[in-house]
Amino acid sequence: MREHWGLLCQKLFRLAGPTAACLMLSPIANAQDFEQPEGRIRVVDHQFAEPEANQNAPLIINQNQLDPNSPEAIFTPWVTQNCAPGFGMAKKPQSLDTPNMIGDFLGRTGSVNFSTTTMGSLETSQGLFDIPGSGRVPKVAENNSAIPRDRFYFTYNHFHNAYSANSTVNPNDVDMDMIPLDPVVRSDQFHQNRFTLGLEKTFLYGDMSVEFRLPLVTQVDYEVPGFTDPTSTAFSFGTNDPTGNLSMILKKVLFDWYGPRSSGVISSGFALTFPTSEGASVNLGDATFLVDDAGLHFSPYMTMLIESPAGWFIQGFVEFDYSTDKIAVEDRNAGGVGKVDIPDVVNLDVGAGWWLARYPDNHLFKGLAGIVEYHYTGQRQDFENIAFQSVGQNSTSDVIVGGFDSRRDIMNLTTGVHVVVTDHINARVAGVVPLRDAPDRQFDAEVVFQLDLVR
Repeated sequence: MREHWGLLCQKLFRLAGPTAACLMLSPIANAQDFEQPEGRIRVVDHQFAEPEANQNAPLIINQNQLDPNSPEAIFTPWVTQNCAPGFGMAKKPQSLDTPNMIGDFLGRTGSVNFSTTTMGSLETSQGLFDIPGSGRVPKVAENNSAIPRDRFYFTYNHFHNAYSANSTVNPNDVDMDMIPLDPVVRSDQFHQNRFTLGLEKTFLYGDMSVEFRLPLVTQVDYEVPGFTDPTSTAFSFGTNDPTGNLSMILKKVLFDWYGPRSSGVISSGFALTFPTSEGASVNLGDATFLVDDAGLHFSPYMTMLIESPAGWFIQGFVEFDYSTDKIAVEDRNAGGVGKVDIPDVVNLDVGAGWWLARYPDNHLFKGLAGIVEYHYTGQRQDFENIAFQSVGQNSTSDVIVGGFDSRRDIMNLTTGVHVVVTDHINARVAGVVPLRDAPDRQFDAEVVFQLDLVR
């Protein structure tokens, strides 16, 4: 399975080269169509390149020093005479300082409904539990912005009560007084921690960037012992690999503007998420099967950012996630059992904030901003199920793997603060609260910490 996707990824990378070349040549071609007038004046405030033939042109320290009636004032549309200082084509998206969006998403592989009979002890068990995922498809909006940046970042997410497991183990036996033994009923919830390492690099004069993300998740192991023989296992599940799915995100600035009242950027791109994690294993009695999201995910997106000199800013992401394959279920004894369709997902993320303090002249602690975000994740199709029988040497289980809640519409609210430590270090701390009840609720609460090292 992964060898197949490896060949597909190689083909995608071969196509990426010509595509990137076309994108890089397009602004050069556009620039050649623009005729620059002779004797263009050098303006220090706008920092554009000067042709070698015009190095003797008069040097103007500030555009506002020009006499509008003088011949020198009529030089080129490259600099607008009636704009505020710092407004013009010399600015780049990197000059905007809006904080990155924080995010909210957990990601989940599905659920398992089972009924097991252990022949040796005549013990039966049944239950329903969530399968812990390894960061299936993280949102593009997580710790991201419409602005391409050169940065290395670290993100920590704690999802409180992220997964649940409900089970009943019936001993089917009697005590010394021939009274039937009571079944053991358990209902547990457990957490998951996720650590994400990321690297983003700009190119094409800062108008494009490529980003790589690798989530590292804490392994989740859950086990219910047998009643008749506590050394045996009624059922258990867990993640096999702490490494999640690697993502590559491409971003391209489509349009940007800079004015005395507002400035902004509109960008677009896509993300590729590769199946680098090993999925989750499930043990029912002495039978074992593996649930693995082995598909390559393609996620096109568009994002917009607007900020004002008054101190407020808003930003948003719209993203669609498509998978090229399904969730594969493989039994240890029977081999491949079948596959479950992965629903297409739409993500809508909108955030707003306000700079509470700005200290640009400080060497340490240069700013503080408050952020509020709304996040929506919706499935576009129902989550299908697959039913099969898992047979071990001493146990037989009837199993259904998939999603038992049909379509999910997840809504979360994120609130946090953004701290600018230095020109090259910024951090965010936030909390996430679900706005809906189960089944449209992935966790009870989330804590987020993000640290960016920016060049």
